[in-house]
Amino acid sequence: MRYVHIIVSCLLGMMLCSAAVAGDFQQSIHGMKWGSTVAENAGLSKVHEANRAVYYAKPNTRYQISDQPVAGVFYGFYNDKFFAVFVKMHTPAQFDELKKAFDAQYGVAKSSFNSQTKQRVYRWKDGDVKIKLKKIEATGQFKLAFYYAPLSTQLNEERLEDIPPEIYKLSTSQEGESTKSAPLLAE
Repeated sequence: MRYVHIIVSCLLGMMLCSAAVAGDFQQSIHGMKWGSTVAENAGLSKVHEANRAVYYAKPNTRYQISDQPVAGVFYGFYNDKFFAVFVKMHTPAQFDELKKAFDAQYGVAKSSFNSQTKQRVYRWKDGDVKIKLKKIEATGQFKLAFYYAPLSTQLNEERLEDIPPEIYKLSTSQEGESTKSAPLLAE
């Protein structure tokens, strides 16, 4: 009986920790609250603008997956409200690690495949946050996007993901004393 009590306590603890992580994610990502303004978020540098959508990067932060840096992380603001995060990855290992982590956290993804573009999209939803993980087989690109639904439903998400390729080069931070390295999915 004592062992059953210990096991149940451990399982409850794990569930509460998972709920806490999901709750934190529902409120913010990378310390930025969904719906916040650019002025409320320090360290952002504008990299692209398209109509009322403006994209920023944190040039002094290098995010990682699998102890490897990602190609770029961009923060989307629509009418000066934070609504999305776009991530471009370098390797299939980074993609696979994220897919496993999201499947474990949110359940098996809904997926679709577009035979014309050779693109597979995995989707998860966590309350108001939509998560899309894309593998573009024709080009070998791997992308991740988080959308805050109360703001992103007003927009065409597919069009907003089309950040010009040259922007990824601009956002890559240079190694230096002011550059910090951080895991992509940690708060």
